[in-house]
Amino acid sequence: MNFCLNIICFIFFGLFAFRPIYLFAEDLNDQVDVSSLDYVFSSKQSDSLFVRILNGQQYLIHSLQSGQTLYSLKNFYGVDLSDIYRNNPSLDPNDLSIGQKICIPIANKAIHLFLESETIDNMFIPIYYKVRSSETLYGISKMYFRLPLEIFRSRNKLISDELNEGQVLHVGWISKTGIPDSLKIFTGLSGVLAEESKKNKILYEEKLNGQNEKLLEGTACWDKTMDLSSANKLYVLCSKVIKGGIVRIENPMTKRFLYAKVVAQKPENSFSQSSIVMLTPTVAEGLGGLDARFYVKMYYCQ
Repeated sequence: MNFCLNIICFIFFGLFAFRPIYLFAEDLNDQVDVSSLDYVFSSKQSDSLFVRILNGQQYLIHSLQSGQTLYSLKNFYGVDLSDIYRNNPSLDPNDLSIGQKICIPIANKAIHLFLESETIDNMFIPIYYKVRSSETLYGISKMYFRLPLEIFRSRNKLISDELNEGQVLHVGWISKTGIPDSLKIFTGLSGVLAEESKKNKILYEEKLNGQNEKLLEGTACWDKTMDLSSANKLYVLCSKVIKGGIVRIENPMTKRFLYAKVVAQKPENSFSQSSIVMLTPTVAEGLGGLDARFYVKMYYCQ
């Protein structure tokens, strides 16, 4: 009798322990404030993903489940740990709670816009978008998701192009196995340099705890004639970060980023005086920099 009761309990609780990952999201305004979001959806949508758009970037809000960690989210969504921290400024990795909402940026290609019907139920989860005020069907289908209007109408069984605020639209699907690394935003690096950046990233994240990441925005400079000891290394010169420290540098214009090592302080001369960091040609070219000076965002751990 006790044996049968144990089996029943195991099956009952197992169904809840291994339930699917539920993701919910609504609309972004000027900034992400996860703590102020209120997610209420019908039972039919509880196994769905809701996507939000801000300046062309797609975001999901993940409702944290038992046993999940920031590293498991990082791996599932194919994002950098630092991306999670930046989009959740009040996030404390040592104080996570079940049901906590975490904002996750995803690559646009992570959403499957077309699928064979027989694969949908078993391998993919539907993604929905909630209409905001003044948005049009054309803008959502063509500008946000690049879907032909006729397919968008058919998928949502629309009899007209008129939309109402709060209306829910089906836009595509996402794989139940997560987002592969191959769908990450292109960093501009490949081969040896990609591996070098990856190694630096590991060192960077070892120092990162969610509270100690700082951001500098400004001009980076680089000299095309600079003599390098190794063209296969990602080196920068910076007075704000100690020698041997790792920085993450982004070029917002090209959307490229990489992790580089600080090898010396930035020299103070007429060429570099107004810059926050001096790049080696390898780093500058990896970021897609064309001019001797260009705007960057530089993250570092204090």
